[in-house]
Amino acid sequence: MRKKAETRNVAITSLENSVLELYGLDQNAVESLSSTNLGDLVIINVTLKPDYPPCPRCGHEHPNVCNYVDKTITHSILHNCRCQINYHARRYKCPVCNRTWYEFNPFVFKKQRISVSTVVCVLEEMRDPAVTFTSVAKRYNLSPTTVQHIFDDHVQIPKATTLPRVLQLDETYSFKSGTSVYVCMLLDYDTQTAVDLLPSRKKQDLIDFFSSFPLEERQKVRFIAADMYETYRVVCKKFFPDAIYACDRFHVMQEFNRRLTEVRIRTMKGTLKGSDEYYLLKHQNHLLGIKPNAKKRIKNPDPYSKKKKDIWVNVFDPNGERTYNAHFKTWLNEYELRELLLSISDDLTEAYEMRNTLSEFFRNGTKADAADRLQVILADLNRSQVKELNAFGQTVVNWFREIVNSFEIVKTEYVVDKKNGKARRKDHRLTSSMIENRNKLVKQIKNNANGYTNWKRFRNRVLYVLNRPAFRLEPFEKEDKGK
Repeated sequence: MRKKAETRNVAITSLENSVLELYGLDQNAVESLSSTNLGDLVIINVTLKPDYPPCPRCGHEHPNVCNYVDKTITHSILHNCRCQINYHARRYKCPVCNRTWYEFNPFVFKKQRISVSTVVCVLEEMRDPAVTFTSVAKRYNLSPTTVQHIFDDHVQIPKATTLPRVLQLDETYSFKSGTSVYVCMLLDYDTQTAVDLLPSRKKQDLIDFFSSFPLEERQKVRFIAADMYETYRVVCKKFFPDAIYACDRFHVMQEFNRRLTEVRIRTMKGTLKGSDEYYLLKHQNHLLGIKPNAKKRIKNPDPYSKKKKDIWVNVFDPNGERTYNAHFKTWLNEYELRELLLSISDDLTEAYEMRNTLSEFFRNGTKADAADRLQVILADLNRSQVKELNAFGQTVVNWFREIVNSFEIVKTEYVVDKKNGKARRKDHRLTSSMIENRNKLVKQIKNNANGYTNWKRFRNRVLYVLNRPAFRLEPFEKEDKGK
């Protein structure tokens, strides 16, 4: 049951004063201001002082006040309750040409019923990838459709007109259309901003996009990083023949890990379910993906130590801490479990050692020796009796030049060591690691909203979150559907 309305007309409360501050209104420009509290609804009644603007038609400088029209404006700046402005709008009339018009309305945009402050708050909220149209609507006491209309009216990001020096390409499963289930992200490595978002990674869509750029603009692209998707390579060679195209090392290792998994599963199928071998291959397979020199963080075992921070220990330390293993009914550390796992199959051991060789190649290789070292690795793959390694060797043959190009240095910076205060040089290789991070945000936007059906809105939302461009305060003109 609603409380009895409490109305104040004389003293300006803190809520009423905040209204003046939000709209930059001088207290002297307000003729009357009052607020009414109805429990779950706050109503603010406002009337402005007349300014008698000249007639917009004939320019007569002494118009008359024709009448007043009450306008109801949604002003949802209060999250704990609904807020409404009752604006007593003054209407003028020219005594010469009889033209009538409203006084300037500082609260809303033209032909709108939601306050400017509410629109700004909604648009700022939509920069967060974790929020959805529905969550913002609940927070500001609006409907989800209204929030969608606000976003569509003020955020319309045009197609890209420039290309970066270092271009990254990757796809992610985020939007399902009639022709594709992937969207293609194009990222600027230097600025770490999205160049554009395409509705698919199909060849024709990529050709249509890059064809819109003149030759002078396409010649600015010097480096391109992507995964082992043949369409990317074909299209990039056509439009960027002078650019260095690299296959990202992350995707090369990802492809090899698939081959390693195939060896593990093939080996596991040859063991008896419930046996020690089956248990190791099924439940301890994560040990195959850890580098031999990897470390992990553990709590300081010395309770009397003054160092409260965690310490790093070698994962595969033969004398490392042991934990009780319920399957073997004994105490084992990760080094011992890994040795038991590798002793099951020579094929598995060879594939695991090759993985470590590839990791060391990408970690310590240089542009000068990358081609020679990769030739040695390729020879070992071809000599192997493991069919999965032979298949990966064919992949290396197909992408040999692109893998070597991943050692190209695209950026050099000097960083100061916090321990000794000395500056050291840090070279950045050609990689697409940054775009993988952006793809996570794209998936987050899609997952939180349980999917999008409007491609234009989805593209605007993704680019709005990733690039954080300024929104247009005045709403865009709506398209004429009759055309």
